[in-house]
Amino acid sequence: MRRHLPWFLVDRGFLGKGPRDCGAHEWFNHDGRVARCYHCTAGERVLPARAG
Repeated sequence: MRRHLPWFLVDRGFLGKGPRDCGAHEWFNHDGRVARCYHCTAGERVLPARAG
């Protein structure tokens, strides 16, 4: 349902992420160092360092 709401409503807390592990993570790059799940707050992983 979060996919169909405008982002400003999600950002204000309407239909926020669940605290439990969703089990079906879909990742987004949060800040260049950490990837987070769109669906839950439990889903977080460190992105691999870039070679170069």
